[in-house]
Amino acid sequence: MLELNVILDLPMTRIISVSSGKGGVGKTTVTSNLGSALIDFGFDALVLDANITNANLGFHLGIPLYPTTLHDVLKDEAHLTEATYIHNSGLRVIPGSLSIDDLKDTSPSNIADVVMDIVGDPEIILIDSAAGLGNEATKTIEASDETIIVTTPDLPSVTDALKTANVAEKAGTHILGIVLNKHSGGKHELSPEEVEDMIEHPVLAVIPQNKLVPRSISEKTPIIDFRPEHHISERFRSLAADIAGIDYEPKKQSIFSKIREMFG
Repeated sequence: MLELNVILDLPMTRIISVSSGKGGVGKTTVTSNLGSALIDFGFDALVLDANITNANLGFHLGIPLYPTTLHDVLKDEAHLTEATYIHNSGLRVIPGSLSIDDLKDTSPSNIADVVMDIVGDPEIILIDSAAGLGNEATKTIEASDETIIVTTPDLPSVTDALKTANVAEKAGTHILGIVLNKHSGGKHELSPEEVEDMIEHPVLAVIPQNKLVPRSISEKTPIIDFRPEHHISERFRSLAADIAGIDYEPKKQSIFSKIREMFG
């Protein structure tokens, strides 16, 4: 895709999928917060929900019910512009449908064509992939230039993340690194160093387990906007800055915050 941008003389658009080997690791949370952080940094960002079977990115952004979605575009029943919405933060969103009926005749096979229709407009496209290694997930990885792999620090999740890395490598998709999510520092957890050793890619960010994250989801607001000054928000900003290649000095977590976190 990068080569095609040059051939068509289009402005460079980075296409980054956010993927995971299994569900429940927080992939959509990472996508919504990365998108919000990039907007805060002044980037023109777009998030696309490519989880065709279980689309829920809209819930995280507080706008779950859209009249036109990616499913309509994939079924050739709507133009891409009709399925693109502007979040009140300025983040552009292409949502998926929540309707079971919309699963009929909806295939991820032409997701790459949809993505190519966007290229040259936003600076960064974040694709919220389906979990696992099924057709939906692999087509999303193949349609991306780069991918971020999200995992939790348990052995089954990291093992599945390793499989996802193998799929990306075979597809020729550059792996930016790993986001280690829901980290509590327990003895039963794999350390960031152990995760790096297993997957053989760097851990870009460690996001601690914190009750404010599910609370922000219930409030349908990324934690970046729900608690802008919280240290979890700072972690997401640092991750976004790292991916975007800009300098950012995160605010340090206070000792009182660390003590509160330590004692739950």
